[in-house]
Amino acid sequence: MRLWLALWLIIFSTIFILGLIAPDYLILTLVKLSGIFLCIVYALYRSPKDHLLQLALFMTFVADIFLAVSNTSPYGLLVFFTAQIIHFIRLSPPTKKHQPLLLFIFIALAVTTLVAFCAPDYTTPTIAGFYLIMLLANLYLAQKWQQSMPNNLPAHAAFFGFLLFLCCDLCTGLSFFSLTGALPLSFYRPANFFAWFFYYPSQILVSNSSKCATMNLKKEIVL
Repeated sequence: MRLWLALWLIIFSTIFILGLIAPDYLILTLVKLSGIFLCIVYALYRSPKDHLLQLALFMTFVADIFLAVSNTSPYGLLVFFTAQIIHFIRLSPPTKKHQPLLLFIFIALAVTTLVAFCAPDYTTPTIAGFYLIMLLANLYLAQKWQQSMPNNLPAHAAFFGFLLFLCCDLCTGLSFFSLTGALPLSFYRPANFFAWFFYYPSQILVSNSSKCATMNLKKEIVL
């Protein structure tokens, strides 16, 4: 575990320092993407049975690639939206029925398609709105998990991970609105900097939020 902590600290420090002195350098983007990919590797190692967590982290990595090319990419947001849906499924109680989720996905896709044809300039904000709903739902599920199991470290990791995720997206929203002229352009760089200040720790925490890892840990203690 010390090795993983050291790697995370090195990557986070690099993102922090380069974000201050060289925010436009390609190497910063590569370090960011490498850091997210490392979270996938960690989930494969630490929670080999939690395929939903691994898939959600992989979709997050793909979304980051799209957004690295264009930070207003609707495709990147759609992939992020998909990642949040996967998180919602894995955080939901085993007995929970998913018909409401399927209805929500259908409505989101229908509305987004309609907006894309009728008012394409509003496509990205529309996807962002549905994405935000899913993120808040995941934060709620993580909070319920945390409250039901106050001594469970993965539950705490899930709650604080999605809370930092929300902080990141608020910064991303400021960045988007400054880029489109709704807010002063001077907000753009600080918002981008703080977005990753919150985002990378959120991904580290989320990669430690596996319910499968919790069960494996109990077995190890028993043995």
